[in-house]
Amino acid sequence: MQSKFPLGWYDDLKKKRPGTKDVSVVVPDWGESDLKKRGLRRDRCVVGTTLGHAGVITELPLEGTEGEDGKKKSFWVVYDPILSLRAGPTQYTGPERLRPPPCQVTDIPGCDAVVISHNHYDHLDLSTIEAIFKKFPKARYFVPQGNKNWVSSLGIPRNRIHELDWWEKREYSVLDFGHTTSETASEDVLLRFTSVPAQHNSGRAALDQGTTLWCGWVIEQLLVSKDEAETSKMRRNGVIYHAGDTGYRRTAKSEAVCPIFKDIGKKFGPFDMSFVPIWRGGTLGFISHLGLRLSHNDIPSALHASPLDAIDIHNDVLSKNTVAIHFGTFVGSENESLEAVMEFEEGRDVRGVLSLDEQVVDGRGRAGIVDIGGSIAVEIEVRDPPKQS
Repeated sequence: MQSKFPLGWYDDLKKKRPGTKDVSVVVPDWGESDLKKRGLRRDRCVVGTTLGHAGVITELPLEGTEGEDGKKKSFWVVYDPILSLRAGPTQYTGPERLRPPPCQVTDIPGCDAVVISHNHYDHLDLSTIEAIFKKFPKARYFVPQGNKNWVSSLGIPRNRIHELDWWEKREYSVLDFGHTTSETASEDVLLRFTSVPAQHNSGRAALDQGTTLWCGWVIEQLLVSKDEAETSKMRRNGVIYHAGDTGYRRTAKSEAVCPIFKDIGKKFGPFDMSFVPIWRGGTLGFISHLGLRLSHNDIPSALHASPLDAIDIHNDVLSKNTVAIHFGTFVGSENESLEAVMEFEEGRDVRGVLSLDEQVVDGRGRAGIVDIGGSIAVEIEVRDPPKQS
């Protein structure tokens, strides 16, 4: 339909790929229904819940801990949360949500840490961060270089804000997050946060473009043996990758791709669960709101991955289960939302990646769409950490 000129009209997308279901908004149950559907136990799984756009919450069972109910305590991490109706400097400016948020901060069951990929308004939202700080005053905040002062200006104690450069890491015990482990436990539990590179930019105004860093995040639970006689002192019990916002290649037709994702895979893969962006930001949403289609195949795309790029990132980082993010929320029309879903599913088929509902075969990875407010549960595989990390 389109060649070099990037604007055109939308076809009837539902006829183009019958059976494709667009994303919808559901009330979060924090994995309860997905655990039941898959026959999995919460204390053996990482559970990811999407909040719309790049917002995600993960729940990871903490080894060696025990709550009042006799079950393992959970470690909750919130990524790039935005529950506001607009992504902008005020509540009246910036791209508007096509779909409402699935919940409010008051509904979130836990928050031990908040991780931010960069300072664009659709990833670092003032009112959402203020609400999280009000409900979870002891949460820690992990931000890329240059963002600590902004976060601390909200009244959040500076000793709870951790600012990292690319490839920099921080390790914490569960005690640092207010949890305790059994004195008889044979292993210490560490939580490692690593800032990893992304191909993007930053800025909240005309004069601060590129002055702060952008990144993705890797979060690992490490089990360190207390027995000095053991040959292998460390095991990894759950690893999560959130790519934030990133591009993959200059244009859809470019064969040159960003090499950093294979480096991430070598250093940290395989990942139990990953969250990878599949669409552009909401700034250009007005185009589809007018009924026009903007083809990402015919414009520079260095800053935002296409749906097929996202599948390639999934493969590069050695993800076992990847959830698509950064689509369907700050877009101009349902056509634009459905287009991202269709291209993602087509890319998955082209690359031979399984859907999230399929059983794993021959070690193949899975990738798919989760409703806004929906959850996916994945059983954790305990393994030795990669030598490179």
